[in-house]
Amino acid sequence: MRKTTSMAPARRGWLRAGADPLLASVLWGGMYVVSRASFGVIPPVTLATLRVVIGGATLWLALRLVSGRASSSTRWERRDHLRALLCGLVVAGCIITQFAGTALASAHDGALLTTITPVFIVPLAWLLLGERSGWRVYVGMLVALAGVAIVVAAQVAGSSAGRSGSALLGDGLLLFSAFCWALFTVLGAPLTRRYATLPAVTAATLWSIPFMLPLAALELALRPHGDLLALRPASVGAVLYLAWGATALAWFLWYRGVEKLPAAVAAVFFFAQPLAGGILSAIFLREALGAGFWIGGAILAAGIAIVSQEQR
Repeated sequence: MRKTTSMAPARRGWLRAGADPLLASVLWGGMYVVSRASFGVIPPVTLATLRVVIGGATLWLALRLVSGRASSSTRWERRDHLRALLCGLVVAGCIITQFAGTALASAHDGALLTTITPVFIVPLAWLLLGERSGWRVYVGMLVALAGVAIVVAAQVAGSSAGRSGSALLGDGLLLFSAFCWALFTVLGAPLTRRYATLPAVTAATLWSIPFMLPLAALELALRPHGDLLALRPASVGAVLYLAWGATALAWFLWYRGVEKLPAAVAAVFFFAQPLAGGILSAIFLREALGAGFWIGGAILAAGIAIVSQEQR
């Protein structure tokens, strides 16, 4: 009896921790539509860099405010600085290939192909962190993946457009971006568990900026002469959404989930991204959602529910 009562608070904490990566996936749900619609005004690498610079500055400011109130802080070790630098390199590769791939392919491809990220996280967490998942994680992941497949099939039903060479290249970049995000998640997990979420995410984000700035400068230098960035209110709003919502807040929530949950368990909530994107498009773009979307969404929710039963 005592064992049952002690497990109840742990289970509630487990479910609350799962809300963080789930909310991050909701914030990422509309990211591809926003970024794809902005490429006509701001080229992809430049947009990605603006996203990370503003998001990183926001995280840094939040960290200064929090650390200013704290009585003491943990001193970082040299090896952890190197790990943060590596995380910055990986996240730079992730964001650049994500935006470049979306520009070459489509917003739909971006939302679809990056949902393969959890499939990469599970073996990486086993190899790099020694986290061995229980059977519920694997069963739940397979169920969630089946739900994602049904959601995506419902979204592309009736579309018979052929694939161009540039679109296929974009798909390849998006797959690489999914692998990079999985690697970023696993590499950063020890930092979040040693120094807390906000310092770890801020360090990784700031370290990604030096890798991205030269590429953005090169992209702008190669633009036609006189073709300046036409920053309209809509494009400014898109940049702020990508920086504050899809970067600063979403990355913080994602890593806070990884701080409290095994990486493989947190990864399954990533599958909610296309479901959230579909619902947001229905709310804000008045797009109709068919029966296949809701059936796939129910199966996806069942997969997440199975994973939520996994014990530490």
